[in-house]
Amino acid sequence: MNTTWPLSGITLVCTECKNALHEADGRLVCGTCGLEYAQDNGVASMLIDRPLAEKLAEGAERKEAIIGMFDSINRSLEEKRLSRFSTFINWGYAGAENETSGGPLGINQSSIRLLREIIGGLDVSGRDILEIGCGRGGNVNELCKSYRAGSVVGLDLTPSNIYFCQGNNRYEQAYYCIGDAEQLPVRTESCDFVLNVESSHLYPHIELFFEETYRVLKPGGTFMYADIMSASDLPRHEAQWQRLGFRTAFIRDITGNVLQSGDESLDSRRQALEGSFDGDDRVWEWLEAPGTQNHTDMVAGRRVFKIIHLVKDASGVEGEPSHG
Repeated sequence: MNTTWPLSGITLVCTECKNALHEADGRLVCGTCGLEYAQDNGVASMLIDRPLAEKLAEGAERKEAIIGMFDSINRSLEEKRLSRFSTFINWGYAGAENETSGGPLGINQSSIRLLREIIGGLDVSGRDILEIGCGRGGNVNELCKSYRAGSVVGLDLTPSNIYFCQGNNRYEQAYYCIGDAEQLPVRTESCDFVLNVESSHLYPHIELFFEETYRVLKPGGTFMYADIMSASDLPRHEAQWQRLGFRTAFIRDITGNVLQSGDESLDSRRQALEGSFDGDDRVWEWLEAPGTQNHTDMVAGRRVFKIIHLVKDASGVEGEPSHG
């Protein structure tokens, strides 16, 4: 079996040893270390069924909780018959219309605007893009439809997210895979761009995510990164990016725009998510509504939302970060 998707240069590999896979009895098998991965209706599940003791280790319980949270959200959207239209799960971006390029945005407009701000002036047409933490596929769809990406692979930890994406995929150059951001099942130096939006703050070991992102990017490739983070964590992240060999090409604070978008859409999102969690307080916390600690920290500047472009320097020469 060729584990490169037909229209993509991005190749599936063993999560553990990063070597080639082959198909046997409907499963993907690593010829080097023997690990096996399930396939279901064209979707590969690149999560390893680890022993219970390891599953309960630091980080594993948090990942199980993340999967359960998104399963609850997906069920709520299905029950309210909103699932088909709810392809984004993020805060979005609010700002003057002339701050973005492109035509009318329509439904999911704040989330599409956020993607436009993240991409900025980068040309992604005809390129191979990996989105880590693709959620319900909104960014993958937009990259195929409006940006004419050569291929987009959406990877997410939550199986129900990926099954939704697969069932609603309308683009022949879009592919989906169940996988872990901290152990990417992707061949080294096979991606022109990596995209990660409002997801990494959930990762138990974010440093592993940064290492894996650097590994899968081609020399000269760009990591398009946007997320909420503690303001005090940013210097530590920047130091790691430099050690890995990333050059910070662009960094922008959009905390105010994201807060405005979240506040404007709060009521409609609350209605969509009612019943997803046990108790109204958890809904408000997930939405980071006014009055919650996370919202207060963003208003006070203790938490910030940044757009960052990190380039894997083709020359291997580290550069100094530039701030804007």
